[in-house]
Amino acid sequence: MKGLSLLTPVDSKQLEKETRRIYEVCDGCRRCFNLCPSFNTLLDRIDAYEGDVAKLTPADHHRVVDECYYCKLCFNHCPYTPPHHYEIDFPHLMVVWKKRLAEERGVRLRDRLLVMTDFIGRLGSATATITNSLLQNRLVRRLLEWVMGIHRDRRLLHFSRETFPRWFSRRPTMAMADPPVRKVALFASCLVNYQATDVGKATVQVLEKNGVQVVIPEQRCCGMPSFDIGDTHAIQQAARSNVAALHPWVREGYDIVVPTVSCSLMLKREYPELNRDEQTKQVAERTFDVCEYLMMMKKSGHLVTDFTLKPGRVAYQIPCHLRDQNIGFKSKELMECAGAQVEVVEQCSGHDGAWSAKTEFFPLSMKIAGKAVRAIEQTHADLIASDCPLAGLQLDQAGASAHAKGQDSLHPIQIVRDAYGLPRQP
Repeated sequence: MKGLSLLTPVDSKQLEKETRRIYEVCDGCRRCFNLCPSFNTLLDRIDAYEGDVAKLTPADHHRVVDECYYCKLCFNHCPYTPPHHYEIDFPHLMVVWKKRLAEERGVRLRDRLLVMTDFIGRLGSATATITNSLLQNRLVRRLLEWVMGIHRDRRLLHFSRETFPRWFSRRPTMAMADPPVRKVALFASCLVNYQATDVGKATVQVLEKNGVQVVIPEQRCCGMPSFDIGDTHAIQQAARSNVAALHPWVREGYDIVVPTVSCSLMLKREYPELNRDEQTKQVAERTFDVCEYLMMMKKSGHLVTDFTLKPGRVAYQIPCHLRDQNIGFKSKELMECAGAQVEVVEQCSGHDGAWSAKTEFFPLSMKIAGKAVRAIEQTHADLIASDCPLAGLQLDQAGASAHAKGQDSLHPIQIVRDAYGLPRQP
C-alpha cells in the first residue's frame, strides 16, 4: 500500500489520499461486493453519490471502518494486491484507519478490556464456577450489556476450571521413541489455555500418538485482538515477546504448531510485517497450523493411520483466517484420512472475537452467520467442524448444531482424536 505504514504515526492527508485511490479501484472492480459489511456499505454509499468517492462523508468512512472485523477475505479475493502495481491492501488500510480513529475518538473502556484476553482468561478460569454461572444469568447479562455494551444474547465460551497449561503439566505422558519422530513447541493461544481447553488436549494427544515430542513454551496472546482498536504498538510488543520465547526452541530443531488459526496467521504473516528481523522470520517459517503439520507428516510417511472409529459425514466450515494462509484444505484432508466424508462450507461465521460481542454489531454478525448455517443445512452432516472455536460457537448459536444431531461444533483435531479412539481427557 502506497505511503502508509502500520508502524509510524498516521499522516491524515496521506491516509485520505490513499483511501480515495483504493476506494476508486474497489468501485471499479466490485469483486468483493457482498463479501462483508464494509464493502456493502462502501459500495452502497459510493452509488448514493453517483460514483463520486470524494463525496464520502466522515460518517461514511467511520462506518466502513467500524464494520471491518479483519477477516482478510478481501485480500485473497482482490486481483490487485502486491506485487500488482496498484498495491491494494484493504485490511491494512482499515487498520490504519482504526489507528487514526482511536486517536481522534479515543478507545472505549469496553474495547480496551475486551482485547485483554490473557487477563480475562486468567481471571475467568480462577473463578470459573462463579463466572460461568453469572454469565448465564439473564439479569447479569442485561447489566453487562448496559455497563459494557456486550450484547445480552451473545453466547460465550465457558471458562475451564483447569487451564490447559495446568493439565499439560499433570497429564500422563506417552512412551516416546528416542529420538522422537518430530519435536513441536505448541503455541496454544489464550482461547485454548482458558476456554477451549479440549482443543489443546486433543492436539497433544494426536501429536503424541504420532510420536511427536510436545513442549509448551512461555507465551502470551498473539495480539490479533488489538487490530480491532488499531493498537499496532501492542501487537508489536506481543510479537517481540512471543518470538523471544519461541525462537530458542526453533534453534533446537522444534517446529511451532498452532491449533487456532488466527494465532497461526499472526505468527506466519503479521509478525514478519511488523518486526522485520531474522528471528521473527525464522519463527514464521517454522510455524504450522496443526492439521497442516499432520498432513506434512502424512506426506513424509510418518502419520499413524490406525483409526478405529469413522466420524461419518462432516460439514466443515473453513475459517477466514485459515483461508488467508493459502495452504489448501489440510483439515478436510486430515479428516478424510480418518474416514470422514467432508463437505466444505466456504462461508464466514461472522464472529471475529470481540466484534460480534458488541451490542452494535451482534445482529449483523448473526446475519452473516446465517449464510454458513444455510450451507450446513444442505450437507445433512453428522458433525460440524471449524478450526476456530469461536466460529464453531457462532455457528452453534445461529442454529447449525440443530442440523447435526444436536451436537455442538468441534475442531477437526477433536474429530481426529476421537477417530483414533483416544479417550477425552478430564
